[in-house]
Amino acid sequence: MRLITRNPKTTAPPPNGRFSHSVEIPPNARWLYLAGQVGITPEGKTLETLEEQDEQIWQNTILTLEDAGFGVEDIVKLTVFSTDPNGIDIHMKHRAKYLNSDHTPASTWLNISSLATPQLLIEMETVAAKAP
Repeated sequence: MRLITRNPKTTAPPPNGRFSHSVEIPPNARWLYLAGQVGITPEGKTLETLEEQDEQIWQNTILTLEDAGFGVEDIVKLTVFSTDPNGIDIHMKHRAKYLNSDHTPASTWLNISSLATPQLLIEMETVAAKAP
C-alpha cells in the first residue's frame, strides 16, 4: 500500500527525515497490530547486544507480518522502546535496511529505564494497514 503521509509545514520537520508526522489509511483497509517484538530468536534465545536484538526484532516483525499476508511496505506506525539512548543509530541502520527510503511510517522513539527483563535492550511495536 502506498502511504499517504503528512508533514505539515507548521510542525518541526521529522528528525532523521525517516518518518512522517501522520499517515492516512484508506477506507476498508485491513489493520494488523503487532505486540512488542524483542530480540529473542524462534528457539527462545535472548540475544546479547542491542545490535543483535534490533536485527532479530526486524526478523520477528517481518515473519509476523508475512504470516498475516502483510509486508514491511504495509507498516504505518512504529514505536520503539530502548534502554540505550544511543541505540537510535543502530536502529536507524536496520530500519534503512528493511524500509525503502520513500517509506516513512509515523514513528516514535522512547528511551526507557528497563523492559520486561533486564536482558532485553530494545522492543518495537508495529501497526500495519493493507488496502483492499
